[in-house]
Amino acid sequence: MDSEYPPLPSAAPKAAGASKVLLSRDATPTSSQSPASEEPSLIPNGSQGVSATSSGSRLIYKVISDNGDVIIEYTDEDEHSCRLPSVRYQWQVSSDDLMNNSPYFAALLDPNKFFEGRTFMERKAELNRQSELQVRNGDSEPPRDAPRNDLPTVKLNNVDRLPRKHKTDVIGLFLKILSFDSLSDSEKDHFDGELQRQSPSLIAGLIEIADLFNSPHIVRVTLKRSGYAFGRGKVPLTKFNSALLKLSEERVRQIIFIAIFLDEHNIFQILTHTLIVLGSKSWANEVGVPDPGSPSWWYLPNGIEEELYYRRQCVLNTITDLQAHFLRIYGALEDPSDPKSSVPNPTSMTQNAAPGRTRPFQCRWGFSNSRACDAFHLGEMTRFFAMRTKTIFLGSTLIDPGFSVDPGDDSNLNNIDPAAESSSQRAAAQQQGPPADITAIIASLKQCPDYQIDSNHTGCGIRRRLLPALDCIERFVGDGRGLLGPVLRFWKSPPPTSASSWMNRSLRRAETIDIRYSKIISVNCTPSDSLFPGPLPPGSTEEDARLFFTAKKRNWET
Repeated sequence: MDSEYPPLPSAAPKAAGASKVLLSRDATPTSSQSPASEEPSLIPNGSQGVSATSSGSRLIYKVISDNGDVIIEYTDEDEHSCRLPSVRYQWQVSSDDLMNNSPYFAALLDPNKFFEGRTFMERKAELNRQSELQVRNGDSEPPRDAPRNDLPTVKLNNVDRLPRKHKTDVIGLFLKILSFDSLSDSEKDHFDGELQRQSPSLIAGLIEIADLFNSPHIVRVTLKRSGYAFGRGKVPLTKFNSALLKLSEERVRQIIFIAIFLDEHNIFQILTHTLIVLGSKSWANEVGVPDPGSPSWWYLPNGIEEELYYRRQCVLNTITDLQAHFLRIYGALEDPSDPKSSVPNPTSMTQNAAPGRTRPFQCRWGFSNSRACDAFHLGEMTRFFAMRTKTIFLGSTLIDPGFSVDPGDDSNLNNIDPAAESSSQRAAAQQQGPPADITAIIASLKQCPDYQIDSNHTGCGIRRRLLPALDCIERFVGDGRGLLGPVLRFWKSPPPTSASSWMNRSLRRAETIDIRYSKIISVNCTPSDSLFPGPLPPGSTEEDARLFFTAKKRNWET
């Protein structure tokens, strides 16, 4: 997909020299003379220099600033293969640009703060004296295509969080943004035009490195000035549609990450809605602990990650509640509105044997075989939910989930074994369960067949009753405005619980919601004088979605 995007802005080749000062982020600087055996023999390659050393490593040298007086170096070593030679990337930039636009480099190269800064300033003064001497003597300037070994070097070591695929491109783009003031007017216009169409994967990495080097302001200003368009994708990001569900999870997360950084409220809401509908591989067993070595978009900040997971679970819980409703009215589940019967004892078994209330038949016709009609549809419904859509699981409650008759032996998984039902089969059900996409789950439930026990029992099944209720859920899930997505202005800072969070128990909540066919006909909320009504206006579609999916009880067929 990234091949659709234009190449990074290229830099023109520049100059050469002989000794260097290494300024590392983790080590004190050392001054060393490169041995003759390591002097690279230059191989011109367009706008950059590519050289090879006797040790087998390659050097790729790029000039960003004509007046560059410092080299930024990154060594790319393939950690999966020790046979491949390492590649050193060097960018020649201006220290003034780095210090003016990056607080990190301003501190690192400050002679009054760090030893690296004092060493750099001493080396810079020495180079200035040598340059003045060359001018007075009429010496020719070094070739513009050769690496400048005489310039001090700053090594970048702590960039492990950046994706390996775009790491060097991200570093080069970041340095060019810091060096923007050194470009000519035509170069600036060309750079902004190319930056506007770069892929989200590259820009997300750019924001990541800006955070690593404490330089978010200049990157944000540059992206806003260029009018960054989130790549050249054909899928519009300002309205939710099925095409967004075809994007990979990482691409969706990268766009959300960029939208947070650039305060793109509409795109943030649409893409978070998309992630809620799609689901995440990171949410297999609740929201895990963030991996410090992973890019930041794999664990969204300020409580957003937890909020998206919670909202998805609320939608899935609503779908589960709808299935439970039909299982309950057909007699497979207890009705929570019935009085709870106490645990029977031997002396009262006879008195407690008869139920206190007879369950009404669901058969439409009231024939003598109505009980058989209900039993038939209960069986068909259970088989459909458990085997076709895989949205419910049938297992044993008698044994511990981790118990196995023959530990380590999976040969009997196809047998009807209690242990398999509760542990191994449950794991298999998770792997071969329903699709993660909520719209696909709803679509699969809409395939419910309309069987009948005989020709006299037309329409006694659940299909004609299930589909309108699914339409009610789908109206919120498929809305083009992204009703499930959070509103960005409430999530820019990290409070313990955002004012608009669905987890916020101080907000007004729905005690019961009455649904008739595919419409919500009434919402009975907690007293508004005792709870905060919420930042969203009452009656807004986003607020209706929150009340519907977080309701304590839903009357599906009022």
